[in-house]
Amino acid sequence: MSNDNVEGYEINYSVDQYLKEKYLWNDDYKLLTPNFKQAYDAFLRNTLLSMTTNTLDKKRNSNGTYSLFSFIQKLDPDLQSSRSAKEKKNLEYNYGFVNFVAVQTRNTSNIVFVIQGVHKGSSADKAGLKRGMEIAEINNQKITTSNVQTYYSKLMQPSSPTSIEVKDKDGKVYTIDSGPIYVNPIIHHQVNGQTGYLVYSAFESGFDQELFDVFKEFKNQGIEELILDLRYNGGGDVTSANLISSCIAGDFCIGKTFASYRYNDGRMKALNNQRPIQKFVYSLYDNLNTSLSDGGLNLRKIYCLVTDDSASASELVINALRGIDIEVVLIGTTTHGKNVGMEGVELTVDTDKYLLFPITFQAYNAKGFGDFENGFTPDYEINENKPNGEYFEGYGDFGTESDPLYAKAISLISGTDLVTTTPTRAANQAKEQAQIIATPNLNRIGMIK
Repeated sequence: MSNDNVEGYEINYSVDQYLKEKYLWNDDYKLLTPNFKQAYDAFLRNTLLSMTTNTLDKKRNSNGTYSLFSFIQKLDPDLQSSRSAKEKKNLEYNYGFVNFVAVQTRNTSNIVFVIQGVHKGSSADKAGLKRGMEIAEINNQKITTSNVQTYYSKLMQPSSPTSIEVKDKDGKVYTIDSGPIYVNPIIHHQVNGQTGYLVYSAFESGFDQELFDVFKEFKNQGIEELILDLRYNGGGDVTSANLISSCIAGDFCIGKTFASYRYNDGRMKALNNQRPIQKFVYSLYDNLNTSLSDGGLNLRKIYCLVTDDSASASELVINALRGIDIEVVLIGTTTHGKNVGMEGVELTVDTDKYLLFPITFQAYNAKGFGDFENGFTPDYEINENKPNGEYFEGYGDFGTESDPLYAKAISLISGTDLVTTTPTRAANQAKEQAQIIATPNLNRIGMIK
């Protein structure tokens, strides 16, 4: 986080050089006169926000402020240093929560964090915290409008190994710690009859073997339908997006284009203005050094659960499959809209290490379509935070008919309308009138090559 102490600003000169070489709008960037004597994150933010042509990186928020997809982070020397070593999992401080929604009831300043998901093997998971449970207090302090942002960051972005107590709405206390842990993005998977279901929260190549194992299980059980839940998936490694797309398509993707990429004008000129093509990796996936045929499903249609938090590599999967005429039925709300990605670099000054991920390319599918900066519109619009009306009603478990997005997918597959049983809040909806309030978004992982 930025502060007034600009000690160590020397890293900004290395950031500047990389942006001049690879930033997607580098010609316009080169015209700037940056102020180097800022904290590293303020330098990146302030400099790129001062530009006007980088609209695929610089996004206007609903409150009138702007945010960037490009980001930089200082590495903790006690954790693994680099995301670029694809065969390695990345240690991070994490209590184990996928994310929350903050909910406030009428006529009170008190807020609860409703858990959207929990990572397997994490401290939160081991303590028994689950999707749909409500956290009302943290270290004996109630969550209010004045501290909601602070406590959200405390739970989702711990910066050190710490232990805290969280209390649910019934007063039960759970003690959890922030690790560090390897965060497993495979949240849930199951097979019901001939339908497979996978909840996947990030494209993390360190967990590619575990992901491939899920698809091998799907194939061994003979699934004919797939529900892919990307509603909390902000993206990640392009290689993992290719793996999941290749397993879905199976034989249908052999030899076909997964994506092509546009770089800045200077780099494209060196490529004779021909966008480099990445093929589907079904025949040989280098990261696992194997064919993906054991997990190839040969599907021509899938159902994908999405929200505004479905971004970048999640959208890349949707676009890539549609590019080879695989039908992707979207259920939920409009996806985030991130059709650009990053080539990260590790930078070092003295003993300090930083990871820089600026936007360096735009992605297109086999049909040449890459203009999804406004997101993909769902075929069936359902807002999971208020599926039946104006107020929040809680979350049903993954893979059950109490989850309205999953229930809709099952209804489409089975041809039978399912009456979803609304979760815990439904009975008290009129009394409580629980409303979603805004909470800060984390840095999205992105579309990383």
